[in-house]
Parts: sequence; structure tokens; C-alpha cells
Amino acid sequence: MKETNKDIQNKIDSYVKGLLTEEQIIDLWVQFAKEPELLDQLELEVGIKKLIEEEALKSTKTTPAKTLSLPRWTWHAAAAAVLLIVASIQLLQVDSKTELDQFITQSIAPDQLETGDGVRSKDMVIIKADSLLNLGFSAFISGNFRQATSLFDEVIENYDTEPYGSKAFTNKGIIQYNQGEYVASIESFDSALERVSESRMIEEKAYWYKGNALVNIGELEEARVSVFNAYALDGIFRKPAFLLLQKLNYDLGYINYEDFESELDD
Repeated sequence: MKETNKDIQNKIDSYVKGLLTEEQIIDLWVQFAKEPELLDQLELEVGIKKLIEEEALKSTKTTPAKTLSLPRWTWHAAAAAVLLIVASIQLLQVDSKTELDQFITQSIAPDQLETGDGVRSKDMVIIKADSLLNLGFSAFISGNFRQATSLFDEVIENYDTEPYGSKAFTNKGIIQYNQGEYVASIESFDSALERVSESRMIEEKAYWYKGNALVNIGELEEARVSVFNAYALDGIFRKPAFLLLQKLNYDLGYINYEDFESELDD
């Protein structure tokens, strides 16, 4: 009998409250591995519990009840543990020789390109740079990658100020990545990282796709550093970066999954 969303929510709630048996917890972890989107429900539940705990502490001057006396990091630790175990389950459920390309981006979608931010001023240079970025995006969508690259190069050559420099280099790196020019794309993403200012999104994007490119050329140690930097920024690439990071750790010998359970018990 297929479980309903309510059944799953009840399981998550019971897990956070510590009411599940060991066998039930394992079943729940397997379900998380099959349906990663359920992690969002767990994180929401953990967040709600933290808020309840904090409000209870604010509303009373007496010692909190035992049910609320756990350290505040407890819920975060529970969530972190589940994320780590889910990643290990996903890796263990496939052959140990799973190729890294199952964890990386095969082709970067058009919506990842940076465009003009729509801000216009009396300065014609800013208007021109925005227009070139937008024209490059349009050329990319049309499949005219040579023209798109030329437009982004024009931004780099004539308007290499922020945020235009980092945007143009990021876009150029995306085109190079999709064309299999991984070494060139790494150089472009590095150039974007050297210039980026006050744009967490561009920084995260450059680290993530640079890490993917490094995997493609077999530079796994460097890829691990870049992917970790993307993960640490805690943005839209957090979950795929986490899974790729675990796979890299495994392939590089930093994690021994045969001893994984015993290491958790310690």
C-alpha cells in the first residue's frame, strides 16, 4: 500500500521527536534516498522544532521542561546526520565503480547564463555592457554559440568592470563547458571568481561548474576543493555539491563506507 504524504510527514515528525525504532529509521533513510525532495520536509520540521524551542525559552523564566531542554544544536545535528547517511545510501545502492559523470552536470542549461540586470543610467558604458550581455544570451538561446562568445568577449575587452566582467566570464565558461572545452572553461570560471564582487550567486555558480569541469579532466583533488567551496556557500547547488563531494571523498579514499556505521557509533 502506497504511503500518503501525511504518512511520510508523520514519520518525519516521529523521527525528529525520537519515537522511531532503529528499523523504522533505516526504512525512513531509504525513503529519503529514493525521494531526495523529502529532505526539504525534514529540514522544515527541524526548523519548526528549533523555533518552538526558542519561543519556549523566551516565554518562561523557569527551567524549561525536559522535552525542550535539549541543546539547540540537537536538531541541526539530526538533520546533518540524515543528510550524510542519505548520501552514503545513494552511493552504496549503486556499484562501487559508479562513474563520476553520474554526479556532474552534462550540459549547463541556458537559464544559468548571466544577463543585464536591467539597471539603466545616463552612463552609456553601462547601457552598452548590459545590452551585450543580453544579446549574448539571445544568441546562446538561438544556438549561435560563436556569436554569443564574441559578444561576451566584447564585454570582457571593453567593459571589464563589475558586475559585467564576472558575468561575461561566467557565461563564456558555460559555453566552453557545453562544448567540451573544460580546460578553457576552468580558466573562465577562475577569471569570474577573481573579479566577482557582492554576487554570491555568481561565485557559487563559478565554483560549482569549475568543480564539474575539473572532474571531467580528472583533476579530482582540485575538483574536491572547488565543489566544497560551492557547497559551503549554501545556495542552490548545495545538495548536488554535497553528493558529488561525498563521491569524490570516496574515490579519493577519504571515506571508507565499509566502516561507515561503526564510525557513526563512535
